[in-house]
Amino acid sequence: MIILGIDPGSSRIGYGVIEKKPGNIRLIKAGVIEIKTKKTSLKYATLASELENLLKKCRPDIAAIEKLYFSKNQKTAMEVAGAIGVIMYVISKSGVPLREYAPQQIKKAITGFGSADKATVAKMSCALLNIKDIPGPDDVSDAVAIAITAAHHNQTLTPPLKST
Repeated sequence: MIILGIDPGSSRIGYGVIEKKPGNIRLIKAGVIEIKTKKTSLKYATLASELENLLKKCRPDIAAIEKLYFSKNQKTAMEVAGAIGVIMYVISKSGVPLREYAPQQIKKAITGFGSADKATVAKMSCALLNIKDIPGPDDVSDAVAIAITAAHHNQTLTPPLKST
């Protein structure tokens, strides 16, 4: 089973692709979708296009995304919420089942502690994947942790939207 984990952001979206087989998970690919434009409408269009390309390349069986957590900066929260909407739409439109996890759920699934820091989550993700490190910024290691969380959870999948 191929699982795509996504760490949403306003201009930098982390992704991690893992493969789950009985008794084993391995990292296939991880990186960042960087949106350089400042225009909101172009940001969302670029994100949609880049995500569609990623979905075509990695062909996941399941996708997982981190739920928006409370943010002190209202403008940033609005931009991230918009990006999450685009991500959810593109994934649902593709027919890939989508799971959502709160940050505390991800931390608990990876480390056993819902208040773990990013460094601990990254270190435990590496241990679970039997790799030395996850290259890139925190967005990438967060996305990989989201994918691992989806691999370990056994919950009802969100049904895809019917395209018309």
